[in-house]
Amino acid sequence: MVWEKYVNKFLVVLVGAALSASTASAADMVAAPIAGSTYDWSGFYVGGHVGFANGDITATDVTEPNGGFFTDAVPAGTEGFDFNKGAVAGGIHAGAQWQWGQWVLGGEATWTATGIKKTITSPYFPDSDTESAKISNYATVVGRVGYAFDRVLIYAKAGYAGGKVDFRARDNDALVTYEKNEWQNGYALGAGIDYALTNNLSLGVDYTHVDLGHKTSTGNNVFDDGTLGANPETYRTKAKVDAVMARLTYKFGMGQ
Repeated sequence: MVWEKYVNKFLVVLVGAALSASTASAADMVAAPIAGSTYDWSGFYVGGHVGFANGDITATDVTEPNGGFFTDAVPAGTEGFDFNKGAVAGGIHAGAQWQWGQWVLGGEATWTATGIKKTITSPYFPDSDTESAKISNYATVVGRVGYAFDRVLIYAKAGYAGGKVDFRARDNDALVTYEKNEWQNGYALGAGIDYALTNNLSLGVDYTHVDLGHKTSTGNNVFDDGTLGANPETYRTKAKVDAVMARLTYKFGMGQ
């Protein structure tokens, strides 16, 4: 898959940076250790991030409707639609962290808007039906554990994730639409690397896997004139995002 290529590249860069930072740090200690020269990552920080996000969304018909967006030849609960789309994404982040020796512990909150949106032709009624799905934005609240090599910080993170997931089914002949747009909850896992350009400004690269879980929703079919269809639809949506972001962060330092 496309996102796997980006993740693999990110991991290679992360490992290479860690080895380089470790070698440089060791050389510095042997050559000329200077008291008080070690960078301190402690402090509150805010910043922005931008990059690439790949979304994977599925929508499955849970309860068989009496006529709807699938065919009777497919058993209820197995009929569904798959959407996979990569797009530009970006947002803001804020957090706080404290350094003990070379270990850095903290917490961070992020909000990210995405362009993840895809429309497909129905495999069941290709002459009349279309389906679309999108992830408009997601947020995370995570704990972070890092290890510092002076001005280089490598970290892992884990915690809560939630996002707005939209699914829409449209019969263009009957002029009727089913739509759900709801917040889904799940978890986030990730890792990253930051480099302190100055005492306050740092540049980094971050990978996050966001699993927004699944949610079941029942809604009416709505005709273009506003009248409701006789049979509601019930769909279960699942959504995931894999994102690689470049980050620029300003730290209000308690340290150097």
